[in-house]
Amino acid sequence: MRSISPNKIVWSEEKKKIKEMPFKEAVAYIWMYFKIPIIAIVFVLGFGTFLIVRLATNIPDNWLMVTFANTTVDVGTGSELWEDFTKTAGYDLKAKKVEFNAESYFDYLQNQARGNAYYNAFVTLADAGELDAITMEKDSLAALGQSGRLLDLNEERCASIKQKYADRFIWYEPEDENGKKLEKIPVGIDVSDSILMTKYHLYADSCAIGIGAKSENLKEVEFFIDYILGEAKK
Repeated sequence: MRSISPNKIVWSEEKKKIKEMPFKEAVAYIWMYFKIPIIAIVFVLGFGTFLIVRLATNIPDNWLMVTFANTTVDVGTGSELWEDFTKTAGYDLKAKKVEFNAESYFDYLQNQARGNAYYNAFVTLADAGELDAITMEKDSLAALGQSGRLLDLNEERCASIKQKYADRFIWYEPEDENGKKLEKIPVGIDVSDSILMTKYHLYADSCAIGIGAKSENLKEVEFFIDYILGEAKK
């Protein structure tokens, strides 16, 4: 005669007990007595899914990701700008990527870009910390500061950038709920005299660069700004 595992007996008793409880009590009971295995299972499934996706797509982290918004000039990944910058920076592109995106078209001055798929993509990348920097004309970038997705350049972690480029800062002036003007916030850097304009002619009138609020690649962003302004040291 086959013996019945004590674990099966216990589990059978627990299931019977849970079935007899009201729903809320059953949920509380399960969480109280089984939360550790539940958490472990969720962790294993989540981490396993992450590894599968990571291995399947083989996507490395980025050294730098820059979006060049509202331009028809080819300055995306693989372009002359990309080639020269990556060569100058000397990044190991087998370890991490440098992504230049020149296919993004939205203007926060136009109804706060509501319903614009490119703006939604910008928000997703910025909120995920994937977007390191974005360029557009000065007025558009200043307006984009209202979205909260551009880094306040007064933050301590921007000290080096501020020391170099404070005189180039572009400001966003927020308002309270009553329309009262609040303290200005620096959200971008005027780079109208950079190679983005003098060599590549990205925009008609002006050019500014803002940093993603959640970017973790500030050193790389600073080097990119130095590079386009002719200040980069190889």
